[in-house]
Amino acid sequence: MHYYHKIKEYLNKCIEKDILSHAYIFYGPDEISKHKTAFWFADKILDNLESKFHPDLFAVKPDIDDEITIGLVRHLKRFLVLSPSSASHKVVIIESAERLNEYAKSALLKIFEEAPAHAIIILCAKDIDSVPQTIASRGLKIPFWRKTNDEPIRDQKVLNAFYHLLAEDFTDKYAALEKLNGYKTVEIFGLWLKFLRLNFLSNPEKFLKLLKVSQDIYFKLNETNFNPKFAYDELAFNLQQPTNN
Repeated sequence: MHYYHKIKEYLNKCIEKDILSHAYIFYGPDEISKHKTAFWFADKILDNLESKFHPDLFAVKPDIDDEITIGLVRHLKRFLVLSPSSASHKVVIIESAERLNEYAKSALLKIFEEAPAHAIIILCAKDIDSVPQTIASRGLKIPFWRKTNDEPIRDQKVLNAFYHLLAEDFTDKYAALEKLNGYKTVEIFGLWLKFLRLNFLSNPEKFLKLLKVSQDIYFKLNETNFNPKFAYDELAFNLQQPTNN
């Protein structure tokens, strides 16, 4: 099953079981999937199946190179404080949330702290570090990584090594990595990221930190002259640390 289908299944359950969070942070480089999922989720919440317009939906998308200003955030606050027009909730989607200027961030934090029960805010950002921790900590964080081949990893040697890396009682993490010496380091980390993504929704709390760390290592291997040994050192170190946020 496609990774993003699992996200939709999870969000559907939030609606069906009436356990919606007041805020969601969709983050990662897959802009198209973030956008589509945010509006799909809003439509599901509002039971809006027939039209793209809904009086209880407010979407913010800045023009290229424009900031999201405090004036715009105040506007969405006025939208949220009013009772829903025809649904049980009011939904705000803020795309490119990394472009909130400092004044807008402060105003948005105030909204997060004082939002009425019917308000749901969905932020879409390029990465979680571009959202202030004071805001990110108040929302449910869901990663949208760049799409890769969605087929499961079929190389049993690779899978065994990765399961050993995650096993708490397997102390020699390097031994697991050494078994993959037929692969280039960047290939190993590409497969490792795919493995983490495929398992993320089974235990988001466990895999979120590892996903973030591994994505950073993979980026450095691709874009810089990062020493492969340092890449393994960094991964092994983080595998020994507590994995919850």
